[in-house]
This record gives sequence, C-alpha cells and structure tokens, in this order.
Amino acid sequence: MEDLLAFVPPPGCRLGRPLILKALTGSTNDDARALASAGAGHGTAVLADAQSAGRGRLGRAWSSPAGDNLYLSIVWRAGLDAVDPPLLALGAGLAVSEALDAFTPTPTAVKWPNDVRHRGKKLAGLLAEAIYRGATPSAVVLGLGVNVRGGAMPDELAGIASSLRIVRGTDLDRAAVLGALLQALDATLGELCAHGFGAIRERLVARCETLGARVTVGDVTGTAVDLDPTGALVVRDDRGALHAVRAGEVR
Repeated sequence: MEDLLAFVPPPGCRLGRPLILKALTGSTNDDARALASAGAGHGTAVLADAQSAGRGRLGRAWSSPAGDNLYLSIVWRAGLDAVDPPLLALGAGLAVSEALDAFTPTPTAVKWPNDVRHRGKKLAGLLAEAIYRGATPSAVVLGLGVNVRGGAMPDELAGIASSLRIVRGTDLDRAAVLGALLQALDATLGELCAHGFGAIRERLVARCETLGARVTVGDVTGTAVDLDPTGALVVRDDRGALHAVRAGEVR
C-alpha cells in the first residue's frame, strides 16, 4: 500500500479529489455509493488496497488480494441530464483501454460492453451503478478493477485473466497506472458528456474486439457487426436480421 500513500491526481484532473484510501474494505462501490447518497461531490473516489466483497458485472465476485491491483470507485455527477448511465460505462471502458495501452507491449481491446482485455485475457473490468432521485440519476458510481502487479492468476482465472505485470514481464508502480486511468477517464467521459456518444464512437469501434465475432447475447445469436448511435451492440442473426442488444453477457 506504500506505493499509493503519496498519490496526488494529475494537474487539472477533476477525479480523485478527494481520494479516500483504505487498506481493506468490503467493496469500494458500496463505499462510494454511500458517499454519493450523503452528497459527495463529482470526482470523489474510494481506492482500496484489498476488498473482502469486491464484485463485477452480473453480481460476480471480483478477486481482490492486497498489494497487487487497483480497486477504485468514482462518483460521477457531470452531464447526467444528457448521457444515460450505460453510455458512461461504455466510455469508461474505452478510457481504461486507451490508458492501459501505455503499459502493455501491444494495444488492449474492449470486449463489449466494457471489459478491457489483452490478447484475449481480461486485464480490467468495470461496474457502473446509478443512484436515482425519482426517474433521474443524481450520480453514477463507476467501479474499476485493474490487475496490475499479480504474477500469477488463481487456477480458476488463469485461462481468462491476466495482469499488466504478466503481459509486460516487469513490475510497475500502481500509482503511475492510477494517474493515467484518472486522467483518461476525466477526459473521455468529459468529452462524452459534452458532445454525446458520437464523439467517442469511432475510437470505441476501432478497439472493440467483439465486432466481427460470432456471439450469443440473451436469446440472440449471430455476428456482431456494429455499435449503433446509442451504444447498443448490433448483431446480425443467421437469417440476416439485425438486433440491437443494449445489455447482457456476450458469449
């Protein structure tokens, strides 16, 4: 945890101000949700060295050992009158992928909607949870787990997950990765909120490894061919019909 104690967000970055650092917590997303519900401002972030109840999308547990990785949740309030929470999750996946390219020997890719992978193995996952006042979101908590310094994956994850240390072959400072992530998230999500999904769509399409692959999402099976203007995954089924899939697990 010593490598994170002196961390200061990059100049001009609105995220991580304040940054609440915990040696151990249940879930940074739960902590950030509680802070947001109590009125915490835009950019407030919770960072943990370890989690005892970390979770990813679809309620899955997220392995969260101490000293190896980044477990971060950010309160996002800007632009929620113009951008739906699922688009924030897509934009966050793009931002994380672009940021991690600075630490990998070859570019990372996004598996729709927002897993970040390197050569088919997961490096980072995101979980976006909206907090509503009536029908309007007042905040979105963006939870992020990045595998940074782990030298080996647990047996159950070895075939599907990796870490920056594994793909680089060398260790690195978590604070450097954290600074790059905060800066990229601030810039990309700011652009998304100011100008809409069209402003980042082509960048996401260019690194979305799901496009061109045969997929099953819910009851739709076919080839993923595009992302529509709402961020939905467009799948062409075996009869040629197009389906816009807005949520679900891609298999």
